[in-house]
Amino acid sequence: MNKKIVFTLLFCLATFGAFAQEIKSNNSENWFKRHFNQRIYFSYYGSYYHDNINMLQGGYDAVLKLIDITPKYNLIDFSIGLNGLMAFDQVNEPKQDNFGNMRPDHSKITPGFELNWCARLFILPISKINARLYVEGLGMSLVVYAREFPDINTTNGRATGSIVNIGSHVGMGMEYQINDNLKGYTSIRLFHASNGKKYVDNPALDAVGIIMGVQF
Repeated sequence: MNKKIVFTLLFCLATFGAFAQEIKSNNSENWFKRHFNQRIYFSYYGSYYHDNINMLQGGYDAVLKLIDITPKYNLIDFSIGLNGLMAFDQVNEPKQDNFGNMRPDHSKITPGFELNWCARLFILPISKINARLYVEGLGMSLVVYAREFPDINTTNGRATGSIVNIGSHVGMGMEYQINDNLKGYTSIRLFHASNGKKYVDNPALDAVGIIMGVQF
């Protein structure tokens, strides 16, 4: 956890240093107008172990485009956002999860939300189709469920996750130009949320998902 915090602080300092340098060489009001974007997106996740949980998300991000390479391309997008989520525990009969525990024989829908930040690094422009490939990730987000989630049955009894969790994700994708003022993007991400305790005492949600959105 300490390494994650140190890495996050170093990354933020480097990013804000580049941000400050760019503002020095430009009128700050004009710079902000040119570099501020917004995103709206929807996503679908499925747990990649045997716990059979699916999750839908819809959200909004405020985006700053940092480190201009050319007038058309920047190197990094830094975003802060909020999304609402709905987790579907689709287990209708007792079934073993990835750690050999028996999950409950019922299904539940669990709403929640996530406060997050993300850095998106553009690595390869594809000029023929006016697109760019990127990698992205965040070290820490706040994930809150409406109940303790997920829950499992173990040999020692029933164990549940937490209402308040720390989340993270990493992924890659492609951004493409729709028109002069609108971009679309598609990402593949790995998602994790837990409070950091041992799985047997605090089950985690680990999932892979596809995210589709627009940036304007």
